Amino acid sequence: MDHTSLSDLIWSIEYGTKIHLCIVFLNDYGNHMTKLSGEHIYHSKPFCEYMKSQGNSFKQCVACRNRALKKAIEEKQGFGRLCCNGVYEYCYPVICDKEVAAVIFLGNILSGGEKGKNSAIEAFYETFEHDFSEDSSQRICEIVAKQILLLLKEYSNVKSEFPVLITNIRHYLEDMIFSDVSVSDIAAEFNYSEKYIGRLFKKHTGKTIKEYVGEQRLQRAVKLLFSSEYTITEISVMTGFNNLTYFCRKFKEQYGISPRDYQKSLERSESKL
Repeated sequence: MDHTSLSDLIWSIEYGTKIHLCIVFLNDYGNHMTKLSGEHIYHSKPFCEYMKSQGNSFKQCVACRNRALKKAIEEKQGFGRLCCNGVYEYCYPVICDKEVAAVIFLGNILSGGEKGKNSAIEAFYETFEHDFSEDSSQRICEIVAKQILLLLKEYSNVKSEFPVLITNIRHYLEDMIFSDVSVSDIAAEFNYSEKYIGRLFKKHTGKTIKEYVGEQRLQRAVKLLFSSEYTITEISVMTGFNNLTYFCRKFKEQYGISPRDYQKSLERSESKL
């Protein structure tokens, strides 16, 4: 029996609305049919992206999300709530063989009365779904949960390039690129021991978590260097390197050229066009 992929179902549910669905798979649950892009693993609507870029708001958002994950895992039932920034979301655990296989977050909803109370919400007011009931949120989550369970059962023996847990950790690290993330942070996020997370990540990627994060930061730095609007110092900060000297040293170790010389080479290439 063939089923539509989870990403296709989410697309059809979100189409024509401003609601946002994201799903966190736990443990080793998931397969190629449940694989999701980063935008559906993390809150990625305009307001959330803006708030995560403001000072300590990113860490507050992550902590808020982790509290919801913990509650869903422990209580094993759905619940509605306001996030730390005043936006409504519904959290729903997917139960497989008496374990929580995943947690669904349905959000980007204003329940009414928020306008005028928060200047950031005011600025993004038109990007939200308005007055979407808790009953509707629950019903959608139940539909998505049923599809997840069907896909887990039907494609239980089909393997992805990486286990879903590793894919989710990679997305998590890429989303947290600006912050110092420890193995203990990841273990708490995904409900595993630090030793297991570290060993599994190295087994499937060939890199330690620290090596992977450093590589991702440098790759992002290369992309930013293509834009002449940023200085080397700004790019250093934007890629999570708070020490300019360290950034330049790691960049040269990786690419054999300093970031300043790399940027100059790009400028020379553009002048010849």
